[in-house]
Amino acid sequence: MSIAPNDVEKIRQLFEDGLKRGKGIDRVEKIKIRAKIRREISLISSLKNPTTDMILSRWKYKLSEVFSLFPSQFGNDLQGHLQKILKNK
Repeated sequence: MSIAPNDVEKIRQLFEDGLKRGKGIDRVEKIKIRAKIRREISLISSLKNPTTDMILSRWKYKLSEVFSLFPSQFGNDLQGHLQKILKNK
């Protein structure tokens, strides 16, 4: 089972909300961050039988600079959201 398109959009929106809450990020940097996020989200949408730990470990490695810009609560919010999505599969 892969992640449904509407769930992918919810994840993207969660990242967008985190980006809005991040402080000190200029416009050009936000554009670059959004591109990285889109690439990673599109990749997980093609995975078969993804797990929360698999996705989060990949994102923490590939998007480490993005996670450092977001509030600390963002990682917990993302993990909870992913668990809900994958639990319903």
